[in-house]
Amino acid sequence: MAKHAKRESDLSEEKLDDSTTDADGGAVSEGQDLDFGENDACEEIPAHHVKSRRMRTALIVVSVALVALMAALGYFAWMLVGEARDVAYQSTVQSNQNSKDSASTLDAGSAAADRKETPELVGLIGKTEDEAVALIGRGATETSSSDITEETGEGDEKTTEVVGRNVTLALTDETSDSKGNTPSVYLTLDKDGVITEAGYSASVGSLGYGEVSFVDAVQAEHLVENLVTMAGVPIEEGAVEMPSPDSYRSYADDGKTIAQEVYTFEGAGEADGASYAWSCKLSYDYSAANVSGNLADTIRQVYLYVKGA
Repeated sequence: MAKHAKRESDLSEEKLDDSTTDADGGAVSEGQDLDFGENDACEEIPAHHVKSRRMRTALIVVSVALVALMAALGYFAWMLVGEARDVAYQSTVQSNQNSKDSASTLDAGSAAADRKETPELVGLIGKTEDEAVALIGRGATETSSSDITEETGEGDEKTTEVVGRNVTLALTDETSDSKGNTPSVYLTLDKDGVITEAGYSASVGSLGYGEVSFVDAVQAEHLVENLVTMAGVPIEEGAVEMPSPDSYRSYADDGKTIAQEVYTFEGAGEADGASYAWSCKLSYDYSAANVSGNLADTIRQVYLYVKGA
């Protein structure tokens, strides 16, 4: 019995040793597993991965820098263009102001010297066309001619008779304006070829008045008095009065945009003991200017006529 009991005790001790051994083995296995995981975590990243990452970072930085540089260059370019435009505008304004200031300081003599004289139309009355061409000079060349007819009689006896002629002479030596308008002289001759009326046309600009407004041309520059006086019929400065706007101004369909300013000033005077009637038509056409938005495109024309009263 004692021997049997001893065996059972030994058996229990052996089982206990095995359990301990298994436990220790398991612990060792777990420890080994833990050690392996820690080694993986501590393992270094491959060099080519690091290099690739650095390259990507560098490319991103360079791209951002290039975008910023391009934006800065665009901004400075825009600023330079704006500054150049402002300088040009200020220069133009200053130049215009200087021109106006210079013009305002000119005396009457120098101002008159800058303006072209009209032909002396009074001196053409009573002359023939050939005589008129010689007196006018300035490259006067006939460009058109038409008969003036008159019907006489009644019924079957009605006839058409030539009682005169209208002639246009272009002053080819004169400078045409920017729109191609050449100063011209207009002659009305009777059936005997004697001039009874003489006229002259030119742009306001070509006469030396620049781009003056309609009102200023009449009131400030006294254009009408100057032209009529140069044509041979003396008129006192300030004798011509400005008409009401309704009598010379017309509007476009919108009722607000000025389309045209036209008025014919008329009067009479004496020269060399003879009486003459004169008319001066001032015409400002804003059609082209209204389309372009530039007042410089306004067609400014003047038509002057003198005849025996």
